[in-house]
Amino acid sequence: MAWALTQIGTDPASSTQLCFQPPPVLAARMIPKGKAKSSKPSFRWPWSKKSKGHLPVDQQPDLEDQVPAVKVVLAEINAGPASNSVEDPTSRRPSSSASGSRSAQAETPSSFFPNASHWVVNGLQINANQHGSNSNEAGWERLMQNTAPNALHDSEYRFDPPKCDDDTRVEVTEELMGWIQDRESPQRLLCMTGAAGSGKSALQQTVAEQCSGKGILGSTFFFSSTDPTRNTVSAVIPTIAYQLGSDNFTVRESISAAVTKDPLIFKKSLKTQMNKLIVEPIEDLSRAISTPEFAALPYAILIDGLDECADEQRQAELLATIDDCLLQNGELPFRIFIASRPEWAIRSALEDTGYLHQKAYHVQLSDQYDASGDIRRVLRRRLRDIGRRSGDPRAQSTSWPSKEDIETLIANASGQFIYAATVIKFVSERRSSPVDRLRAVITWTPDGRAQPFAALDLLYTNIVSAAKEAYETTHPERDFLILFSVLRRLTYGAYDVSLMFQQITSLEDHAHRLLISDLRSLVTIGDGRDGLRYYHKSFTDFLDNARRSKTLFVPESRTVEFVTVSCFRVLDPVMDRNESPPPIRLIVSNLLVLHFGSSSSYNSFLDFLLTGNDIEKLKKWKAVERCLEVRRKENNSFPSGITRRWLDLLSHALLDVNSHGQEFHQVIQAFHDKWKQF
Repeated sequence: MAWALTQIGTDPASSTQLCFQPPPVLAARMIPKGKAKSSKPSFRWPWSKKSKGHLPVDQQPDLEDQVPAVKVVLAEINAGPASNSVEDPTSRRPSSSASGSRSAQAETPSSFFPNASHWVVNGLQINANQHGSNSNEAGWERLMQNTAPNALHDSEYRFDPPKCDDDTRVEVTEELMGWIQDRESPQRLLCMTGAAGSGKSALQQTVAEQCSGKGILGSTFFFSSTDPTRNTVSAVIPTIAYQLGSDNFTVRESISAAVTKDPLIFKKSLKTQMNKLIVEPIEDLSRAISTPEFAALPYAILIDGLDECADEQRQAELLATIDDCLLQNGELPFRIFIASRPEWAIRSALEDTGYLHQKAYHVQLSDQYDASGDIRRVLRRRLRDIGRRSGDPRAQSTSWPSKEDIETLIANASGQFIYAATVIKFVSERRSSPVDRLRAVITWTPDGRAQPFAALDLLYTNIVSAAKEAYETTHPERDFLILFSVLRRLTYGAYDVSLMFQQITSLEDHAHRLLISDLRSLVTIGDGRDGLRYYHKSFTDFLDNARRSKTLFVPESRTVEFVTVSCFRVLDPVMDRNESPPPIRLIVSNLLVLHFGSSSSYNSFLDFLLTGNDIEKLKKWKAVERCLEVRRKENNSFPSGITRRWLDLLSHALLDVNSHGQEFHQVIQAFHDKWKQF
């Protein structure tokens, strides 16, 4: 608060102007110099009552010789916690410890300038940046109580967060920063999707730090499924509003006033919160400052890990709120960058028919960028650093790690940074040699004692378990793990995957896409004959190993049994007809004999064919033979491998003479003789 006080005398030249800027709470007293205390009335503020005998200015005597020379003494008074307001200066009284001469003033209200008169206040200015409205402070405090400090990019909780090395992810970082700084681009939303562990959070952290360094970072919010303070959308808008208000006092005052006016704002819809806490305060600011000043405000809003928000419906609500309130308002300055796994909420919004398809700039991290080169640099640099700090002379050698070891790790990483990060963390354990621990990774087998991929397995377990729960909640009569195992086996076929899956499972069209809806961060699927594609080689290793996948493991024999039973159920109604067999027969010939060629699958299939009485068994064997016969007639280049496996099955049945009747034995012998000539 800046005051300019001018003492008015009979001679303009003798007027005195004092300018000072007091602390928030202060006392002022006028100390005469060389003369006794004047009997003139005290200086009165414009809102103070006139005392008796107070004369107008034009009736005052000549004061040139009567007004003493003064000096202003300012003393800051440390107010207690409950004293947040500034008292009316005219109401101040001297303290009990004042001298006797000062106590005489108690009869009349004291002022900042006792014994002075004929003062006027010129150019009273209040610096709002230093002295906010006390009535709104409660609103700001309430806002802070509803934020998530752990979600900030520079939060203490996220100490040493993952970020890109200086010479890695250069191309994608340049693309992201280029988009953020291109204020003329019509698309004001950037969505970066990628597989689990593809480095999205590291890129988001790197971009946040670069934006902060350039002074354009408006706010950040990093979701985390394991942190209850930031695994829901409830704290997103208050946290963004807090950061925007912290950078601009006018915005802060508008936000505080909104919370003060509606203390239940944090229980309202996301759209209401966004409008009241962000949109309207920014619009108020735009009307209060010039266009260049408004354009210079920090404008980048970064949200990471949307998929880690607990409720996918709330994820969708947040995206819709951003669209309704921020993207459709052309007057706002924000450019918004959201990173997420390609799960349902963001995937459906970005697909061709989604409402964000035209509005968002979409970076598909796992599909558009091959990170193998960057992973190679990171592995070599980090492992060499570990080796130099190690006490093992082998690790300190410049030949460690070997080029062959690095390339093995690159192949296993499948372009995903999480594999490299897992290896580095495992090797850096100080209680043993990094050389030995890296060798344990390279030569790892399921029977080994070391568990270098424990962190990776936990990630896969969480994703698959969540997908299983979501699917079986909607379809309680279905077994998610069995169906997914069946779909995995169909990947290697030469037929339309959708048709094969639908025929085998008797489920609705495109049921296979619904099945993997919550696994899109680990797998993707094409059209027609294109089956599953895995983003991580380590994911298939996880699924096929009982020790790693534990309760999520599905034995191959169980999958074969399910497929076999399903296929024969489809074939049964048409077994005795002479019309051309349905497509399922061709699928059976390819699926049962060719694609389940492992020993466990073979034995499971054989056990199924040999189960039941002779009539039941003959029905199964005839069904398979008819499928193979149709396949042979319609395919001039009938695979010899199928014939060999079929003959093996027939030979096993013939050897088990004591288990079958004569008719069964004759039929199997006839099949064997027929196919042996092919």
